[in-house]
Amino acid sequence: MNKTIRNIGIGLFLAGAAFQIEELFTKEDITSTSTITKDAYDQAQQELTAVKKQLADLQLDLEAAQQDQPDTSEDNDVTHTTTNNTPSEASMTFTIQLGMTSSEISAQLEEAGIILNRIDMDNYFADQGLAGNIQVGNYELSSTMSLKQIAEMITR
Repeated sequence: MNKTIRNIGIGLFLAGAAFQIEELFTKEDITSTSTITKDAYDQAQQELTAVKKQLADLQLDLEAAQQDQPDTSEDNDVTHTTTNNTPSEASMTFTIQLGMTSSEISAQLEEAGIILNRIDMDNYFADQGLAGNIQVGNYELSSTMSLKQIAEMITR
């Protein structure tokens, strides 16, 4: 009976050793599943970039629509009076110097009253890949211009 138990033990040892050797040779197959995960990740990143661009375009369309629509208010009297509450238009010659970042430009445009929010401009530059295309020079800018129009002008 001792021989039988010894033989079973040796058989189990050899089976375990065979499984370990097989695992060493098939380990390459396990790493190939990470490629599928990386492909799925890359695809998700591309979709996210496309959605960000769509969002930036929609924000620009909304801003342009808000600028095109004048503010009017009517009284309930018999004589309806309309008051136009549009903010004063700001225009200026804006100078972009060598070494200025898109964030600095956005901040200066906001301070000058050309744009309403510097973060929207920064996001637009980043989403459209224009931050590295800004050109040094002097530009005539106005608060009636959309973010897209400003970006097109200073990135030519």
